[in-house]
Amino acid sequence: MRFISLRTKLIAASLCFVLLPIIGIGAYAYNEFENILSAKIAEATSDRLLQVNRNIVQELTMMVNASRSIVLDENVLAVLARSPDTSRDKLDNVGRMDKKFLEVSTAILTDSPLFTLVDNDGFVYTNWGQTPQALAQLRQSDWYRQAEAEKGYMVWKLNHDSYIKPAEGKLVTLALAIRDKDLQNVIGMLVISRPADQFLRMLAAKSEGVLGFMVDEDGQLLGEHTPELDALYPRIADGLARHVNGFTAGVGDNRFEIVADTVPIADWRVVQAVSYNDMLKPVAQIRQVVFVLLAISMVLFMSIIVVLSSMVTRPLRRLGGLMKQVQSGRLDVAFEIRSRDEVGLLGMTFNQMLLKLSDHLDREIELERSKEQAKLEALQAQINPHFLHNTLNTIKWMSIMRGAKDITDMLLSLGNLLNMSINRGQEAIRLAEEIENVRSFLTIQKYRFGDTIRVVESFGTETLDGYVPKLSLQPLVENVYRHGLFIDGGQMTLCSRLDGDELLLRVADNGAPPAPERLQAIEERLAADENGSFSGIGIANVHRRIQLMFGSAYGLRFERDEAEGTNVFTIHIPFRRDGV
Repeated sequence: MRFISLRTKLIAASLCFVLLPIIGIGAYAYNEFENILSAKIAEATSDRLLQVNRNIVQELTMMVNASRSIVLDENVLAVLARSPDTSRDKLDNVGRMDKKFLEVSTAILTDSPLFTLVDNDGFVYTNWGQTPQALAQLRQSDWYRQAEAEKGYMVWKLNHDSYIKPAEGKLVTLALAIRDKDLQNVIGMLVISRPADQFLRMLAAKSEGVLGFMVDEDGQLLGEHTPELDALYPRIADGLARHVNGFTAGVGDNRFEIVADTVPIADWRVVQAVSYNDMLKPVAQIRQVVFVLLAISMVLFMSIIVVLSSMVTRPLRRLGGLMKQVQSGRLDVAFEIRSRDEVGLLGMTFNQMLLKLSDHLDREIELERSKEQAKLEALQAQINPHFLHNTLNTIKWMSIMRGAKDITDMLLSLGNLLNMSINRGQEAIRLAEEIENVRSFLTIQKYRFGDTIRVVESFGTETLDGYVPKLSLQPLVENVYRHGLFIDGGQMTLCSRLDGDELLLRVADNGAPPAPERLQAIEERLAADENGSFSGIGIANVHRRIQLMFGSAYGLRFERDEAEGTNVFTIHIPFRRDGV
């Protein structure tokens, strides 16, 4: 059988019941904190996205209002409906358009956008210094041609090259065809463009780790181009095109929470992408610090556990070594007590046990010597009983030859009793043999005292093969003859029965109850210390022999049955068929 040291158990218990729960609770708390923080980040990002969307819608709405102010103006319609014939007409028309552009810029928009009006004859009115190259660039663009094809429906273009100077920056443009008063014919084209930087400022994130951008239906992206955005956009383009408003995407070992919303005026998608690595960087730093502190704490804790376990187990190992020496036969060892704790108490008990063991062994040796001496004396003492038994046998045959039946019966009974007392090598006999011994005793008493006591036997047949202590019933029967007081003739009942696993032997007589002092003497003898010494084979001796053989739960019981008027001695022993 393999033994595990107490030190190993202490260390393992510390790991299982202290360190592992602390690590588990810490991991759970960190995971929950990360989840809560992620939810808060997503919520804050969604709120910011709504605000950005409102700002963009507001700016696009102003551009729509500006276009309506121009498209619905009768002077603008009149200018577009009839191309100027003279230089004077051209100057007047340019003045009217400049005035309208200024009016719209100051009344509706918060800045000065780029206005472009083109009539069907190709005459152009702008608030910027037009050049043939710029006009050609404008009219050849795909969104311009799309607006011509839509014939009055607004066309939005996000983040396209400037048609004035491509190197100056990107533009956000609204283009639509202008119809006449009857809405029948297209009389011109209106283009309103604003710098994309204005929208970039609205999309720009206020915190590190957040990417803000906007995408039109053609996949044109408006945002600050960074390596992260360039790597992320291909992975989320499909989700944005399907108008999914919230999902997660990964780029390498980084994870992004994507929150999107739709700009209803232009059907664009406003997006906020939150980088978990950047947003949780402070948390990761805290986690690293916590892990380092936890590792240091674990090392210190395990060191303390090892030291404490060694302090506890070292004296136990010394005590174990002394026990092995005792096991090998040495009793001259002693445990050196160095502490006043449980281990010290255990060592003190060990020393006391060794002293008592040494004393006990000395007593056992002396007792064995005494037993050997007693056996020798008992062997010598058997000479006289054997001589007496042989002499009785001789007298018995002489009485048989002369026909003296009464003398013969007494000699036979006395011989049986003497033979039972000589056979000292057997402590237990069958109940049937004990009954025969009692009958021999009763035969002798009959010739001594006559038929003054009537004997009634009631022995259960199932009890006769059970083993009982030798000479256990005879002293009780003798006690009836010695101490029984009978007024109108005596009766003694001998019976046996089984009570569960117990064999009960009962001797009852109808004599007068014992005197108080006699009753007290019986109770004192039955309650005497089991280590006390007895001589003879009296009642107390029977009780003590039974307890020595079977334990304190068994023995002799005395009671006075007032209803029956009898004195009752009952022997309680376990029922056994295989000897004692």
